[in-house]
Amino acid sequence: MAGPGTRNGRAGQLAVAAAVLVLGIGMALGTLQLPEATGYAGVGPRLVPAIVSGALMLLGLLLLKEAWFTGFKDVDEGAEAANPTHWQAFGWISGAMIIDGILMVPAGFVIAGTVLFVLAARGFGSARWIQNAIVGASIAALTYAFFNYGLGLNLPRGLLPF
Repeated sequence: MAGPGTRNGRAGQLAVAAAVLVLGIGMALGTLQLPEATGYAGVGPRLVPAIVSGALMLLGLLLLKEAWFTGFKDVDEGAEAANPTHWQAFGWISGAMIIDGILMVPAGFVIAGTVLFVLAARGFGSARWIQNAIVGASIAALTYAFFNYGLGLNLPRGLLPF
């Protein structure tokens, strides 16, 4: 079933493939802004972003090829279009990530991570606020301790005394 202006009605597949390619190109352009490799090993902050951006661009090209010629295997665009988007869940999880970014430095990693977990869990349908806060705080505190005391990398302390 072909739609107007699309290759065999696969506009969504082509859009996803193009978005992955554009993301890879954007990341590659951002990677060029990072400083050159320095130090004894000659490995700098560009290495991992360069690998990831290259992989995204390659994946985007492969997805474009597949979407253009055969379509994604086992994907029924009609059935997917009939599947409703859960905007409330999208809002909770998007809000959780935005609030996490805002709280990270002033409140600290543990508090921001706890809030992120609680709001994301709500987005996935859990209304157990206290239980989610306890689990989120435990995960955030263990992660904080591992990075700060185990690896010697300083995550934002924020309002907490440790």
